[in-house]
Amino acid sequence: MMIGCSKKSEPLIKKDANLSTPIMCMSLNELAIEKSFIDKLHTLYTFDKDCDLKLTVKYKKDIVCNSPYNSNGKSVSQFPKSFLKLELRRGFNIVYSYYIDLYNNVDIDDVEDAFKRVEKDLLKVENENSAF
Repeated sequence: MMIGCSKKSEPLIKKDANLSTPIMCMSLNELAIEKSFIDKLHTLYTFDKDCDLKLTVKYKKDIVCNSPYNSNGKSVSQFPKSFLKLELRRGFNIVYSYYIDLYNNVDIDDVEDAFKRVEKDLLKVENENSAF
């Protein structure tokens, strides 16, 4: 989503209606993640390796689309340079997902921002006195 002159995308969030929140724990799937991202996530949350809810981080950097089908879209608007996806699974079922297109390469700040959204959506109880 483009707002004014901003190049910031809005994340796409999907949550299973049967997932009760706040959740009590998460484990982290550390396969195919940069060590700096793993280290950052461990500073943000104490993962429980025995938890049945597993957080997986997926991303791709330096996306280049050479498809002729996208030439119009690339010439009219900026094409994302990377994406970031956090998925929380119970077994093979995705119970929560966060996805965002980025116009820069994924970095530690993007991972932190994404995890803070996961934390807001799943780990903390909403304030009942909130104005929203």
